[in-house]
Amino acid sequence: MHNKIVKPQGGLSRRAAVARVTWGFFSAISVGSVKAEIDQELEQLVVSALRTPHDASSITSTVTMLDPRDLEKRGLLSLRDALNEVPGVISTSTGGQTGALGSLLIRGTNTGYSQMVIDGMRVSDASNPLGNILGTSRVYDLGGIEVLRGAQGAIYGGESIGGVLWMETTRGEGDPQGSLFLEAGSFDSYTAAASHQGKVNGLSYFLSATYEETENDAPNQEFHQGSVAMRLEKLLGDNAHIGMTYRGVDSFYNNLGNSEDRVDASLLTLYADRQMTDSWKARIHAGFQQEFYDSDYTGGNYGTDVRAASISSDHEVARSDTLLFLTGVYAQRSDFSNTIGTDASRDRYGVHAGLEWKTTDEWTNYASARWEDYDAYGKETTWRVGSSYEAKKINTIFRGGIGSSFRAPSYLDLFGSSFGQGNPDLKAESAIGWDIGVEHKVSEDHTIILTYFANEITDTINSFAKPRPINRKGDAPTGGVELAMRGSLFRDDVNYRLAHTYLAETLSEQPRNHLDASVDWKLSDKLLLGAGLRLFSDHSWGGSDINGYILSRIYGSYQLSENVKLHARVENLTNESYLLSDFYGDAIAGSGTGIYGGVTIAW
Repeated sequence: MHNKIVKPQGGLSRRAAVARVTWGFFSAISVGSVKAEIDQELEQLVVSALRTPHDASSITSTVTMLDPRDLEKRGLLSLRDALNEVPGVISTSTGGQTGALGSLLIRGTNTGYSQMVIDGMRVSDASNPLGNILGTSRVYDLGGIEVLRGAQGAIYGGESIGGVLWMETTRGEGDPQGSLFLEAGSFDSYTAAASHQGKVNGLSYFLSATYEETENDAPNQEFHQGSVAMRLEKLLGDNAHIGMTYRGVDSFYNNLGNSEDRVDASLLTLYADRQMTDSWKARIHAGFQQEFYDSDYTGGNYGTDVRAASISSDHEVARSDTLLFLTGVYAQRSDFSNTIGTDASRDRYGVHAGLEWKTTDEWTNYASARWEDYDAYGKETTWRVGSSYEAKKINTIFRGGIGSSFRAPSYLDLFGSSFGQGNPDLKAESAIGWDIGVEHKVSEDHTIILTYFANEITDTINSFAKPRPINRKGDAPTGGVELAMRGSLFRDDVNYRLAHTYLAETLSEQPRNHLDASVDWKLSDKLLLGAGLRLFSDHSWGGSDINGYILSRIYGSYQLSENVKLHARVENLTNESYLLSDFYGDAIAGSGTGIYGGVTIAW
């Protein structure tokens, strides 16, 4: 996508846009039918915001947590589809249907402006964006998903201007148990996912294997892939544990008949943590990632080989009940090569430090800074400050923060290829991002969250300038409003969720409005029925104009016996005709109505 700056339509100012959305929000509250809840989010622990588990009520950044088991229950099996339930996030593909390269657009930025972390290891950067992983990931083997929004360079370094997508492989729990998920449906689609997990003598384990294939609802978009995941974790006494994870995927996608694309990727992590003293917790983490991408087309072959190894150590020291120090060090070695002449090995390393202090029982403040040295182009310093105030008497949390981040030049930008010259004098794109929001618990079962955000990005890189890439002059702003509502009614028999994003300014002409909503009803102990819809207003992704559209779906399940559950879903219920993208006449259509059904067997 091109970094084209889009101003509000019709001369609408940012202040007016925010006022209009805010007025609509409070009008909805007055009706009384839009109360929501985030599954007792105040009691949940958030990992991504500070890299260690913390009470959600004290976090100063905006984070949304998704439960993979709940997503499975509602038939949201693709990570790309599930992420649309997060306000501020558009997760789609501009390249094709199931299996195509994915796009993750957080707070009006493009895919390359956000970072992906899996099992504690960063797996994306400027030279290896997260599109392949996003296109092939499913929720079957994930134990947690968090989307941390806003400029997060002080904790995660580069490519975190929009935010960070944090995921972890499932941890084994309880008595040993197995599960087999089978599903078949439209477009010759088949999926089989098997897993086994448990905890024995202090050793927890999780093992899974998945295979899926589909012809997709369009010619020349066949897709199939196999994937495996594993997690082992051992408790060492009362104060320490060690663990490892492994994830692997091998996929094939017929890219609209233009090429045959293959991805072979794997990730291995090792970690240990220990309560060193009553006030000091320490964690060490090591990881190795590799991704081999191969694209065969009529004119030849294009491929990339990426390998990365990293080691990090994070520490948490409590000086008192109100003062907490956090610090960490990080080093990574990356090797990147492709078939058009780029071959680079580079190191980066850094250190970060943070301070969290509680002014009162209700008021939490946070400040952090990070310094990094990138072999490829130089050094970067980033920072973040924020506050969270929990007004317990009115069940409301106010939070806000401001921080900096950057996006490093890619190896192609710096060193060039057969496509064109490189520019070793490029600067990193830099950004200042801030947000302010309120989270109100209307009752025990309903919560509403409203957040206003803005980014100012400078020195954006034009990778296609001739004769070589350049840094653009001026700022590229993004900004808007996020609204989240979730809750339950009738003694938790009915559950609903809504995520709406209004974008006043974006990169690449993204939809002004994006909405995802669903509701499900537990009619009995055995029967669940639900429905959902997703709305995109007019947009273009930086190409030709695309009309807005609404996709609807229904889903359901029936517990046939203690160990057998039947499930079914219908996607694009109304057979809406829509485009995923249209880059100046090269239009790619979305899928029509798809009907799927299957069974889950547990033992």
